[in-house]
Amino acid sequence: MTFWDDYVASSTIFGQQLMELADDEWFFSTPCPEWDVRTIVAHVILGEAMFVDLLKGGVIEPLTDIDVSILGPNPIATWRGTAVAAIDAASQQEVETKKYEHPLGNIDGTTIIGLRVTENLVHASDIAQACGRQIDLPEDLADRCLDFWAPLTDALSASDMIGDPVMPPEDASPGTRLLCLMGREINFLHD
Repeated sequence: MTFWDDYVASSTIFGQQLMELADDEWFFSTPCPEWDVRTIVAHVILGEAMFVDLLKGGVIEPLTDIDVSILGPNPIATWRGTAVAAIDAASQQEVETKKYEHPLGNIDGTTIIGLRVTENLVHASDIAQACGRQIDLPEDLADRCLDFWAPLTDALSASDMIGDPVMPPEDASPGTRLLCLMGREINFLHD
C-alpha cells in the first residue's frame, strides 16, 4: 500500500458518510466545536482544493473561516469533483518526494498526503458520530495513520490544528486510538 492508495481509501470512507446523509442531517452538530456537518464537508472540500493548488505551485494559508456556500446546490457533486481532482494530483510522479511550502513548514508530498488521509478519516467519523451512526475505521489504515503521526505529534499539538489528545481506553481499536490522538472526546467514539 502507498500513501496514494490510503488517500483513495480514506476519500472513499468520507464519501460513504456523505452518501448516507439525510437532508436534515447536514445541519447536525458534530464533535468539532461550532461546526455542523455542512461546515465539516465544506472544510474537507476546501482542503482538497487547496491541496491541488499547492501541488500546482500555489501558496496556501491556514483556513480560519469556512464558507458553506462552497457546497453549491449539490454538495456531494462538489465534494466528488474536488476529491477526484486531489486524488489525481496526488498520483502524479514525484509528488511524494517533492517539497511544498505548507502552513506547517516546507514538507514533502508524502506528509501532505498523510494529512489529507487523516483529515478524511477523522471527519468521516465526525459525520458518523453527528448522525448517531457506527463507523469502524479500517484497522490497517488507522495503524498506518498512527505510525505516520508518531513523529509529528508534538508539531501537530503546537499548531492548534486539533484539540488536545484524549486518553483512549486500554483495549481501544487503532481507529479509536487515532481519533483520540486527534482530540476527539471518547463519548463520541464507538468500537
